[in-house]
Amino acid sequence: MNDFRRERARSLRYVQIVFAVLALFSLTAALAVSTRGTDLGLPEASIYPISLAFLMVGVVDTALLFVWEHIFQRIEF
Repeated sequence: MNDFRRERARSLRYVQIVFAVLALFSLTAALAVSTRGTDLGLPEASIYPISLAFLMVGVVDTALLFVWEHIFQRIEF
């Protein structure tokens, strides 16, 4: 029984790290596109929608992190 709890804690930690890294990557990409969009060769009209899309992905990823924790806490072994 103790092995299940240990594996569960390790799995939860791994998922938290992956979701956090993906959220940080999305927010960094949103910042890079919004500040350096023209330097990256993007058309002026595309900078805002692309940076907004990266921002929304980061927000949804963060929300999924909290939902995953909530679901994971309800599971009992």
